Amino acid sequence: MTKEEFKDLQLDMQQSGMSVTKYLQHVGINYNTYNYWRKKLKENDSPKPELAPISFTQHADPVFSSAVPSGATLLFPNGLRAHFGSGTEGVLLELLNKSLSPHVLPE
Repeated sequence: MTKEEFKDLQLDMQQSGMSVTKYLQHVGINYNTYNYWRKKLKENDSPKPELAPISFTQHADPVFSSAVPSGATLLFPNGLRAHFGSGTEGVLLELLNKSLSPHVLPE
């Protein structure tokens, strides 16, 4: 079954006025197959979680900057801290950009 076939099935079922189980019996589709596709399409249609804002700053204060290792540190909302050593900022930015691109699986 394809995504389009499942959507057509749902439309036909709504127009039939039958219950889900009666309609599936009428067209010869297993209830587990129907639930599989219903959950699969629901997951694909659900909104993606928002990303936490990330900012990069340089500290000019020599007292503060001596306490902080050089490089880039990501601070996550849950308190997790990920440090990337000096010279890896470009790699970090590339990874962040790739993580923001949509991951689409072929149908």
